[in-house]
Amino acid sequence: MSEILATTARVLRSPRGLVEEADDPRVLGRIVPHLLLVTTVGAAVFGAVVGSYRGGEQTLYAALKMPLLYGIPLLVGLPAARALFEAFGAEVRWSRLAVAGLAGTARAAVLAAALGPALWLVYSLAPGYHLAVLLMVLLLGVAGAPGLLTVAEAVPAGRARWLGGLAALAVLGLVTAQTGWLLRPFVARPNAEVTLFRPVEGDVFGSLLRVPLASVDVYLEYEPQRKRVLGGR
Repeated sequence: MSEILATTARVLRSPRGLVEEADDPRVLGRIVPHLLLVTTVGAAVFGAVVGSYRGGEQTLYAALKMPLLYGIPLLVGLPAARALFEAFGAEVRWSRLAVAGLAGTARAAVLAAALGPALWLVYSLAPGYHLAVLLMVLLLGVAGAPGLLTVAEAVPAGRARWLGGLAALAVLGLVTAQTGWLLRPFVARPNAEVTLFRPVEGDVFGSLLRVPLASVDVYLEYEPQRKRVLGGR
């Protein structure tokens, strides 16, 4: 337990130190499980707070899915991030980038858990559904930004580091946003059926565009135009 707490402290205070230790295989085998555990616990705590908006089974569902929201983008986006760094001329080893990704993810999860009480307090005031979703997204962004910067810091300093870093951060941010959309709901509607996942429809960007309008009872409906492929009336 003391090692887990020590890892958590290092994730918050000096994540770059963890990245530097990625060069030692013996240290690598010890810190990776710790980082995964810290990420899982921190994300689950934040997920439980998010699910408390609806309560009941949704609290458990959100707690189970939130660690996936942090883990899946890492698996999908990290190879693309490395390719982008290399495209801008910044060489980075896989072990170093992987530990940077894990440390950044753990940092984001711990910060999200720390922001959980504030979100729970707001949810206890029974805000509207759309406002509750926007608050969750805002806190995920606030907590995730320092974690994403940890990934950029894994690359040696220089112009290529920042150019590749910005491109890599954009990719990881987009993958995270779409992953959250696929894993929804986290904040369940008050009158909707409680379910682990919702059917895939649209994408996160169109949904976030509609949420602010829906919060003031303005709804955008899209009716696709149907045309005959082979002509005719």
